[in-house]
Amino acid sequence: MTDNILIFRTSIEKKQEIKKIEKLFTQYPQIHVWNVDFEDWEKILRIECQGITPTDILDALNTIDICATELE
Repeated sequence: MTDNILIFRTSIEKKQEIKKIEKLFTQYPQIHVWNVDFEDWEKILRIECQGITPTDILDALNTIDICATELE
């Protein structure tokens, strides 16, 4: 089975927020690889995963006060 790639624009402003995301994503074994592009003004979050929906990701990020919008 191949990984899905989900891409989100985020409200991440500080690198400290990466620690919060890292802690959050350890609860989701469906997420295999993720990263945030701090060079991009939209602070793009890219996730390689299986069996998890964009809505699941958005809801999870919301719990740690990070807003995100899925990009097509």
